[in-house]
Amino acid sequence: MVRTLGIAALLTSLEACALEGQDPYSQATDSLVPGTYLVRICQAPCDPRADSTLVVRGTVVLLAHPLGRHLLPSRINEDYYHRYRNACFVFDEKPREGGTFAGYSPAGLVGWDRDPDDSLIQFSLYWSPDARYWVKVSLRSGHLVGHGASQGLYAGRAHPVDSVYGERVGPANEATCIAAAKAERR
Repeated sequence: MVRTLGIAALLTSLEACALEGQDPYSQATDSLVPGTYLVRICQAPCDPRADSTLVVRGTVVLLAHPLGRHLLPSRINEDYYHRYRNACFVFDEKPREGGTFAGYSPAGLVGWDRDPDDSLIQFSLYWSPDARYWVKVSLRSGHLVGHGASQGLYAGRAHPVDSVYGERVGPANEATCIAAAKAERR
């Protein structure tokens, strides 16, 4: 009995040490979020009847787990912000001009998680050493609703905040992410 308690105490202290060093943006495990979403990014609230403010549209896949490295090619188009790869995107066409980085990368492999401050789902849709496009959305009845914003580059110029709307169209499709990882950057 004493030995069992000693082992339990040791495991508890090891677990506490492991959690203490955990990064604040830990891997997402929310079971309601994973899925495949048709996404529209607009310069004003997206209007499904007339996308006059549409910047770009495409597919975003949010996975429940990271993709295994063995499934991916040796060179991949990925965001370096997250340690894990549990999301991807593929845009249908080049973005309309509008002072935003949304759609600059036609496809890529990224990581999603929840912001520890506001619990919003967050992920990137463009990245470079000096710029990025960051999305923060909430999940409402199977829809992603929120905003995206360009960051960096163009010092002294304000970037617009875009409207992001995604409709869930099915379960998370891992094959879409494997194809996105192989895509060429523009």
